[in-house]
Amino acid sequence: MAICDHLRLIGTPGSNKVMAAELIRLAQRALGPRPPEPHKAGTGVLVYPFDPALAAIAVEYHRTATRVLWDLFSSDAARLEPLYDEITADMRQDRRAWIWDGAGISVRARNVAAFAAGERQIVGTVKNALVDGARARGLALHVAPDAPDIHVTVRMHDDTVFVSLDLAGASLSHRGYRVQHGAAPLREHLAAVLLMLARYDARSEILFDPLCGAGTICIEGALMASAAPLSPPSPSHASPHLRLPVFAQREGSAKQPAPLFPGTRALVIGNDIDGRSLAAAQANARTAGADIIWLHGDFRKLTRERVEQQVASGRRRQGGDAAVPGPDREPERGLILCNPPYGHRLDDPDVLDLYRDLGDWCDQFHGWRAGFLVANLEFERAFGRRARVRKPLDNGSLPAYFHLYEL
Repeated sequence: MAICDHLRLIGTPGSNKVMAAELIRLAQRALGPRPPEPHKAGTGVLVYPFDPALAAIAVEYHRTATRVLWDLFSSDAARLEPLYDEITADMRQDRRAWIWDGAGISVRARNVAAFAAGERQIVGTVKNALVDGARARGLALHVAPDAPDIHVTVRMHDDTVFVSLDLAGASLSHRGYRVQHGAAPLREHLAAVLLMLARYDARSEILFDPLCGAGTICIEGALMASAAPLSPPSPSHASPHLRLPVFAQREGSAKQPAPLFPGTRALVIGNDIDGRSLAAAQANARTAGADIIWLHGDFRKLTRERVEQQVASGRRRQGGDAAVPGPDREPERGLILCNPPYGHRLDDPDVLDLYRDLGDWCDQFHGWRAGFLVANLEFERAFGRRARVRKPLDNGSLPAYFHLYEL
């Protein structure tokens, strides 16, 4: 075993570049200096030297990652006995400010199928080693699976076992605002990845999702524009990293996180033909505190002129008379971004006709960009254009592609 000190960001495979770019934007705004160049441990994992301030920014604001970990120990042990011995020995030597007398811990194992023992055995071994190693230092840790102070995770990368702290205590993809779900909803972090891949610039562009469903792309676009802090999935998962002494000692750690770009006002439009899905999107946006224009109807009947009228009028369709937030000057271009039906996951026998209609409908938005995440290999042929970017990007268990077009 060896003591290590890494900040590990985990996201969707294929998202390394956008995760790194987002952290640069956040860190330079909040901290000043640019983060160091990360080590890429696969296509969806970034590893940085651990820094409490950078880690806090990642866990509080980073929208394209699913986990933010602090790697504490690593081991090449292939059996339980040497794994226990190494963790116990390193715990005796470790003086970093992540444990305290009386703290409760939980341990979870992920991606450990290559280890020569079962998941429960690994979890039990790591728990015992942490407790026994802390006891040798005069610190009493206890196991608290339901309400831990410290969330420990055990993972393998190649043949190396890493013992880490999960600084958020849960997946960052569960934002807490999505109280209503539509059919086959897009995960929140993946919506953020799409926005980064499409190079959405809220300072000068309209964001328009014509098939918005539960509104995830719209909401993420509005919140990313101002770099709003992440909302936890539940009150019990609110800022668990702040319980760790290393973060409690950080200047300003007691303050409620605030948007890093409060002056950036996104202009976002969401449309859906299904009234129940649109009601879910509106409820989610209210919970998130995101200001969005909502339209109800078939996108095929939406003209560019009508969309631009919505912008020019300065009125929101949701709530009536409230002014639409957005750039001070009228945007000259926009981004169409959506996650259309795939055919094999939704009961839509006319999905190829839908793709053709999308292609024809997009013709009127000359000068805009359009991005689509689709797990249907027939999409591009039916859409009728050659994508400028075609990137593999899994949507959960579905192998999908992100297509980006210049219209």
